[in-house]
Amino acid sequence: MNSIIILLCVLLYFVLIIVFSLFKKTSQGINNPYLNLIKPLIPSWKFYDDFEETRLLFYRAKTSDSEVFSEWAPLYQNSKATFSTLFINQGNLSLAAQSHMQQLLSDIEVHDEKTPFEETLSYKITQNLVIYAIRKKYTESFTYQFKVASVDVCAKPREDIIISPLYQEGVDA
Repeated sequence: MNSIIILLCVLLYFVLIIVFSLFKKTSQGINNPYLNLIKPLIPSWKFYDDFEETRLLFYRAKTSDSEVFSEWAPLYQNSKATFSTLFINQGNLSLAAQSHMQQLLSDIEVHDEKTPFEETLSYKITQNLVIYAIRKKYTESFTYQFKVASVDVCAKPREDIIISPLYQEGVDA
């Protein structure tokens, strides 16, 4: 029995060496394409950092050119606790979106100007989150825009961090 435990410890040691060798830390953080494959499995531990302003993802959309854009609406705010949430967890998507927002803001800080930011993985994931949320509201084609903004206590946008261009999405887009 003791030899099995020792063998498992040695095996775990070598697995950890391989994992840590994949993620060599550079001066700009961990820079490895394989890390993007396991990012959804790693929780964000940035809640131990100092207090910062709250930042939210907002969107607006319209279905036709003659229509006026809707007001900026927050995307994936914390859901209210109800009796049904005791049995059906509806907050996982909201938590994943908030964790992704922290990753997006981190990518904005370290982004180099060699490539457009719209081509980064975090920007494309943000765009997909917005499209997924808008498709629940509009079934036909729509024009949309999103932004990341710092907000006050009432979740009203104060300062825009990034604003996307207008995008067309839908059947005929």
